[in-house]
Amino acid sequence: MRITFFFLLLLLQQTLAFAQTVDLPLKSPAASAALTIGYTQISVDYSAPSVLDREIWGQLVPYDTLWRAGANAATTVAFSTDVKINGQPLKAGKYALLVLPRKDTTWTVIFNGNTSLRGTNDYQREQDALRVDIRPKFARTRHQEMLQYEIVRQNIENGYMLLSWEKLRLYLPIKVETMDRAIAEIEEALAATPDEGEWEVYLQAADFLFWSGAVNPAQTYAQKSIDHKPTAQGYWLLALINGKQEAYQSALEATSEALKLAEDDFKTRYGKTVQAKQTAWKEERQ
Repeated sequence: MRITFFFLLLLLQQTLAFAQTVDLPLKSPAASAALTIGYTQISVDYSAPSVLDREIWGQLVPYDTLWRAGANAATTVAFSTDVKINGQPLKAGKYALLVLPRKDTTWTVIFNGNTSLRGTNDYQREQDALRVDIRPKFARTRHQEMLQYEIVRQNIENGYMLLSWEKLRLYLPIKVETMDRAIAEIEEALAATPDEGEWEVYLQAADFLFWSGAVNPAQTYAQKSIDHKPTAQGYWLLALINGKQEAYQSALEATSEALKLAEDDFKTRYGKTVQAKQTAWKEERQ
């Protein structure tokens, strides 16, 4: 009996030794989302499970039980600068993202310093960097089969991270500091630029401020650019700013100055837009 058992065991070991590891796709594949808002790079890495006709909330993902907000290894989110999440400060860094779902009330979203978590077994609350309470939303009809994260920019300083799965839509508001740093960068550039080149820094600053919605400061910088060196680009930007402020006569006058200074490349690039704007501003002026 002992000899027979020994040979059976030896045969089993030899069989296992010759077995091949099968390389198959993961049921919950790796995924990521990334976006830069202002100066802040934001990224989330996760594994994306599917619904597969299962009942998710309260069943597969129980209420009042910590959830890894994904599958396999920890879902992680990283910020390159300090941010505010739902109005609360969070230092730059990389965090494990966990969620505490609840029925008919707010859910708690947790940013934890242990990014090596697999599941929630080794979770320690003292390693939390931030906890925020978010009210979940559930779509009536739209179904998200595979869990998905998105990072959405709303403006130069605000956005949100969206977790979608099944009917769930969980929005995390994100605020970053952009304008103060941008103004500091502009002032530093002006301090380091010779007088003859300041017009271009002012023009770049005005273009950025106008794009970001800071219209009054944009007008100030555009005028400074023109004062240092009148250019078609400077007058055209000033025209657009005046048009945005509904100062249509001033917009038309600035456009005329731009056309006087315009060279062929300006006309090629902006010609149709200038004509359309002139027509619209004349109509609005009346």
